[in-house]
Amino acid sequence: MRSFVQGKAGRLHVEVAGSGPCSVLLVHGSGGDTTHWAETLPQLASSHWTAAFDLRGMGESDAPADNSYALPDMVDDVVAVADSIGFGRFALVGHSFGASVVAAACGRIPERLLGAFFLDGAGDLRGLPQDAVQAWAAGMEPDRYAESVQRWFVQLLAPATPATRARVLDTLDRTPRAAYVGAMTQLFAFDPAGAIRGFAGPKALLSVRSLDGPLSLRQAVPELSCAFVDDVSHWLQLDGPDVVNAALERFLESLPQG
Repeated sequence: MRSFVQGKAGRLHVEVAGSGPCSVLLVHGSGGDTTHWAETLPQLASSHWTAAFDLRGMGESDAPADNSYALPDMVDDVVAVADSIGFGRFALVGHSFGASVVAAACGRIPERLLGAFFLDGAGDLRGLPQDAVQAWAAGMEPDRYAESVQRWFVQLLAPATPATRARVLDTLDRTPRAAYVGAMTQLFAFDPAGAIRGFAGPKALLSVRSLDGPLSLRQAVPELSCAFVDDVSHWLQLDGPDVVNAALERFLESLPQG
């Protein structure tokens, strides 16, 4: 079922399907939309009440009236979506930037979460050298943005299937610069470990082995249960849906009922 929910700063596009003992909310990455869950939502919906939504300013969701892409406001959107659907406590799954939204939710709304699952999330970027941050910001200027972000995504898509590559580059092309940059800028001041440790419940991480490094979420939160996926791009849920869906099913089956 497709619908729109009123968030704090605009309408949010939501897809809902399935039924079952566990409520699950999926959060895509920056430059994406609900189609990044095309291989995940139907599978989970076969046994769980499952929803996905477009982050503010992305996909079919409104650009925020207050121009804010702050992580706390993204968590408010998560709550608005969950409340509108009728979720009480729920499992939250996030990919890439969406994993940072899930991390922020761990710190802000732990009482609402049954579990938190992270797909190839970013680690702690606060220690990046200032010149590196400035170089990134320069690449995000309007005259350089399209070339810079496309080059970065193409690198992350190197092992992707043609279908994944086409989908990801299409959603990136349709994402307004303000939304992409506004979201990604949040990560430079975010403490993922501190936020994640605010939730004492079940947590797990699934990472792309070839992208594991000092800025990975595994390095930032070493106590997180972590498994690796090989031979996939950063968009592992599209390249390796069978592996990702099986891991998600195992995790969800281990959770208490909401």
